[in-house]
This record gives sequence, structure tokens and C-alpha cells, in this order.
Amino acid sequence: MMKAIRTPVVLLGALFVAACGGDAQTEGDVTTEMADGTVATSMSGDAADNSDVALVRVVNAAPDVSQLTIRGDNMQLLPAVNFQNVSDYQSIDNNWNRFEISGANDGTYSPLDINRELLINGYRYTMVVLREEDGGELRTRILRDDISSDNSKAHVRVIHAARGTEQVNVVAQGGETLLGVNYGDDKGFEDVAPWSGTLELRSEDGNRELLALPNINLEAGVSYTIVLTRKQSSGIEAFWFSDRQAPTP
Repeated sequence: MMKAIRTPVVLLGALFVAACGGDAQTEGDVTTEMADGTVATSMSGDAADNSDVALVRVVNAAPDVSQLTIRGDNMQLLPAVNFQNVSDYQSIDNNWNRFEISGANDGTYSPLDINRELLINGYRYTMVVLREEDGGELRTRILRDDISSDNSKAHVRVIHAARGTEQVNVVAQGGETLLGVNYGDDKGFEDVAPWSGTLELRSEDGNRELLALPNINLEAGVSYTIVLTRKQSSGIEAFWFSDRQAPTP
């Protein structure tokens, strides 16, 4: 399992220029890396398709759940995930799944807020688990990971799981507002021109800086996911992971 990054160290940013269509079913293996250099490699989408499986990983963005465990209705367990962590991709061989969650010490499970989810063989998915905005029940977002093979641009998405701030604006320091993202949402991957500088997260009116991510250096050919989180009575934090598709012969 990949380690958490709980401080705003060197992260990602760029001038967002256009929506990224991406390649849902990758031809090459995919290497996933965290900011601390932790690396994991998963099979290509083509290989997963040939094996009749989809690939699923879990992001724990619920600050009060330290051992988040997910199982599908075929009783397949995904690895436990701590807060501000992402698991490695796991193979799921049932196309229709009802996922259940356990964060309790007694290991009891309860259904997630999705009843049945269609997973397509050969495709990659990230399941984000977070609290409802009022801090109540757990909710989930299942995002399809379209890992682009375009090596001329970088590709970035932001997932807003920081309760207490309805909208966060992503701003290139000294430049324009690149996008706004609401709680529980992501904007999908965006094509990003190679760029370096400081990325700022600001309140909706733009007057209050919530978090500054300095020394941004974006690499072409890499897909980055930034997850915004917040513990009780603390400021916004961020952790990230990146995906790179291996070249094919």
C-alpha cells in the first residue's frame, strides 16, 4: 500500500488548456507513484481485458476512518486503506458489484451508498470514500481512470474531499483561476501545458488562500490526481498520486 502524504510538499499544477479524453483501456502497464517515491505497477488494460477483470483502487478521504476496508458482493476484499492513502489497483472479476465498507474495529460491514456498480473489463477505476458534507454518512465516488498516452501534455484532476469549503478555486499564482471544484466533485483529467510555479487553492470569492503548493513542476505524459482533505478544525491538506503508462513496442 502506498504511504500517505500529509503535508503540501512538491505537488502539481499547470495552465489547464482543454479537457483530456484519455485512453480508458491502456495498452501498456501503468506505474503509479506517490510524492514520497512509493511506486507500484499494475497490468495493462489490454491484459486485464484478456483476463476478464476490471482494475479498482481505493482512496480514503474520510479523516475518522483509519482502516477502511472494502469488499465486493463476491466477498473479495480490497486492501485496508488509511486516511490520505490510496491502495494499489486490484483485479475485480464481477462486472456488477455492490460494494460494502468496514471501518469498525469489530470488522462489521455495511453497504456503501451505491447499490450496484458496473465495472467494464479492462478499465481502471478509483473509488473515493469521504463523508457527506454535513459529516454524516460515508459516501463514495467511483471515477473511471482515463490514463492518457499523450506524451505532449501532462494531465491533472482535482478531487475535493475537504469538508467545510463548498467550492475551491485552483489558481496559478500571479495568473488566472484555472477551475473551481465543489465538495465531492472532480473535474476529470485536464490537459496541462508543461508548467512550473506555485499553485494556490482559494475560496470561491478568490479572497482567501486556503493552501499554497510551491515548486510545482509538471511532467508531460503523466496523469496526476490531487485529493483535497480536511481533518476537524484544521485547514485544507492535499495528497497526490500520479500514473504513467509504459510505452508499447
